[in-house]
Amino acid sequence: MTTDLFGKPLAGYPQYTLSLHQKRQAALLYHWMSMPYLQELLDMVNRLIAGVDVVVDEATQQGRDRLMVSERWGVRDTTANWSTHVYPALEAFRESTIRLIARRANESYSGTGAYQCARMISEHSSMWMTVEEEERFKAEFQKVQDHAGWIDSVCGSGGQKRIKDRMMDSAWRENCSRFPRLPLFRVRTDVGCESGKMPARTGVYVAQDDPNATLQFGWTGNSDGRLGESITFNALGLKALAAVGRGALWGDREAITRFVSDAFKRGVMTDLQDFDPGDEQDPRWALAILGGQAYTQRPCKWYFVEMIDGEYDDEAETVESSAPVSTHRPNVPAGTPCPEAGWWFTPVKPDSRRYFKQGETMPALTSDYGQTFWQWSPDQSTPAL
Repeated sequence: MTTDLFGKPLAGYPQYTLSLHQKRQAALLYHWMSMPYLQELLDMVNRLIAGVDVVVDEATQQGRDRLMVSERWGVRDTTANWSTHVYPALEAFRESTIRLIARRANESYSGTGAYQCARMISEHSSMWMTVEEEERFKAEFQKVQDHAGWIDSVCGSGGQKRIKDRMMDSAWRENCSRFPRLPLFRVRTDVGCESGKMPARTGVYVAQDDPNATLQFGWTGNSDGRLGESITFNALGLKALAAVGRGALWGDREAITRFVSDAFKRGVMTDLQDFDPGDEQDPRWALAILGGQAYTQRPCKWYFVEMIDGEYDDEAETVESSAPVSTHRPNVPAGTPCPEAGWWFTPVKPDSRRYFKQGETMPALTSDYGQTFWQWSPDQSTPAL
């Protein structure tokens, strides 16, 4: 909701209320792109390097390299070779993280050096380590890589945002304990942007006309901060959402398997991609099969989602989780009567929000998106003249 400093709605601007899953996405994005999260990455890299120093020193004192030199491999498996090539990569990772921290002062964001470091590690032998040392190092580096991975995913490659709904849902399940209380957000409909353009303010943005589009993080300090196309559900994804429900969409494997299996039987889905026949009926694989085919991308307009420092939305979880099922408004296919008077929109066309009377036939729109489904708009305000 767009309000003034006293919490009153700003005149002339539409109101937009975030859904529970959108609030969770916003919380995650602000968390991953926060300075404490980046500082935590630096601390993790420092601890990793300190641990490596201890292992290298112990290997050197034990003279392990004498046993690792061979006629076939030369010094490939030695401590000295690993230290010469991998240790500098770890140091470079640390230095690049320090630079990322410094650039935040100018609201400049970019990916980490985790991928480059991981590649260097994978290309060099760690045979000089004991089994326990190698397992411990790999486990610790995996933690670093996972932590850095969310920064890399949010920033994207060359500004290409790539986080999808399923990724966000999985991340929330893994990180919800970090948020015993959701931050308080307000949607600034007076601060907008379009896909492909630089935002006016650094922070999280929500698609103006599509509650299923994954929220994005944009920034002002460098060109990669421009907002990308929205990543949202295609016709198949919308059918899965309607059939399974928002709360169970990526968490209820049995319900998803039933949907996917039925979709293949009816010919709604035909492409197994790299999976084997029968995998569509297996809960272990049905989720991945659906996740690989449920999305599309399109340009859109965005609103800025402001996080109110030090304030919390204590009613968000209890109010929305306790809402009766009857309040859910399913997506409505074109050609059928409008079930409830109000403002509706369809992802097949930007700026499609319009008012329908109850019983009015909802039209089909021509596009490459697929079948037209109309969705209840989170913004039920009448546009200002």
